[in-house]
Amino acid sequence: MAFMEKPPAGKVLLDDTVPLTAQIEASQSLHSHTEYIIRVQRGVSAENSWQIVRRYSDFDLLNNSLQISTLSLPLPPKKLIGNMEREFIAERQKGLQAYLDVITTHHILSNCELVKKFLDPNSYSVNYTGK
Repeated sequence: MAFMEKPPAGKVLLDDTVPLTAQIEASQSLHSHTEYIIRVQRGVSAENSWQIVRRYSDFDLLNNSLQISTLSLPLPPKKLIGNMEREFIAERQKGLQAYLDVITTHHILSNCELVKKFLDPNSYSVNYTGK
């Protein structure tokens, strides 16, 4: 796409060079699982922020997809029994935040399309046109 050219109809123009940050704001326990409410922001402007909701299984799926990188990523381990206890959820949330911090600050992973789709699924869809 040429400079100053408008994106084709239905396409979203996105400055893909601006980094994403992610902060887990809260968690909510449902019947059989916990959801983590994450505030994602593109750049420094709070106007460019949104919320996403992810389960531990979503993090696990992303982590498995990123294993090709051969990096040791700090995803907290699975726990089958007692995973709905308040203390466990608080500790897991800290671990998931550490995981988000690593993948959003790593010079390669932060530019990985899998990570971007995980954090910004609305922008990285079929209509995505990177800058």
